[in-house]
Amino acid sequence: MPAPSHTNRRLPGFLLATGVVLIGANLRAPITSLGPVLPDIQSGLALDGAAAGLLNALPLLLFAVLSLIAPQLGRRFGLERVLGAAMAAIALGTVLRSVWLPQGLWLGTIVLSCGIAFGNVLLPGLVKRDFPESAAGLIGLYAAAMAGMAGLSAGLAVPIARLPFAAWRWSLGIWAALSLLTLLIWLPVMRADATQHASGTAQAAPARSVWRHPVAWQVSAFFAFHSLVFYSIVDWFASYVADAGISAATAGGYLLVYQVVAVATNLGSASLIRRVRDQTWLGFACGLRLLLATGGLLAAPHLALVWVIAGGMGAGIAMVTSLSLFALRTRDHHQVGALSGMAQFIGYAGAAVGPLLMGVLHDATHAWTAPLGLLILASLLVTLFATLAGRNRVI
Repeated sequence: MPAPSHTNRRLPGFLLATGVVLIGANLRAPITSLGPVLPDIQSGLALDGAAAGLLNALPLLLFAVLSLIAPQLGRRFGLERVLGAAMAAIALGTVLRSVWLPQGLWLGTIVLSCGIAFGNVLLPGLVKRDFPESAAGLIGLYAAAMAGMAGLSAGLAVPIARLPFAAWRWSLGIWAALSLLTLLIWLPVMRADATQHASGTAQAAPARSVWRHPVAWQVSAFFAFHSLVFYSIVDWFASYVADAGISAATAGGYLLVYQVVAVATNLGSASLIRRVRDQTWLGFACGLRLLLATGGLLAAPHLALVWVIAGGMGAGIAMVTSLSLFALRTRDHHQVGALSGMAQFIGYAGAAVGPLLMGVLHDATHAWTAPLGLLILASLLVTLFATLAGRNRVI
């Protein structure tokens, strides 16, 4: 890993890169650990489908709202310090929703979601600034860590909850340890950033608004629809396949496979992104795989393992490609922050509709045809906008 540039040039490149990957590892695990034990939570706390859908959608709504202010806070207080505060928020929120019930379930979800929101938006800009020549590769690594820990948290959720001394609260709360470890490793980076800010170095805002450029809207729509599919599958897969006779433990194992395949595809796609002139065919390929997965789940739920493998491939390509586009379609790290904020505002606002509508549609129809039809439509739109965003153009 090359030495970091800009404010962190005094830090070893390996230390900074390790911190980046660990932050990435925290950005999905607290969310994906919820889905496999959601039936237990509904039973224990008497939540109906609409309330469960809101619990699933709440993080995504916060991701969207906070994406608008994250770039400004990053420029004001420094990327490193805001990211450190984000790790502290994730740790605190993860603990709260596991030990103080029922209020803590909602309050903790809000706190940890705020931390994840800032990490989502600011991490690509830090990578672009400090590793400009290897941004796509490092983004691929932290995207793989993000998907890997997401899969691990989903796969272990039910086994942990079934331990003799444990319950679903342990499945959610255990991931606070990862956030605390990351915060400890990130402290030297925060101190270096504090020194840089004390010297009076300014961080300028991007000169041109990304909201006026069609490429930014294409990237944002791509991010929105693939996020809608991803979070809807993670949140509702266990409930859907339960109606097809698949146990919660098996569903958790399938979600682990989904994430493992996504990790492998993340790494492979990151390597390809660095070698190709544009990402058009990668975008098209990820959309087709998501379409195969969502259509297959509707048509043949007994083959769910086949469809989660296809979906994992699509999710892996989509995640690393969309994150890389924040850097590839911009000229500097200020623009990266602006595009990341815009795309994640639009993306997560749209994605939040997915889990919520899944719950509402299922409650209204007492069937899964309408909810899965929504995911099929979203997969078609991923194919369209990912192909358009993949063209080699800069804002």
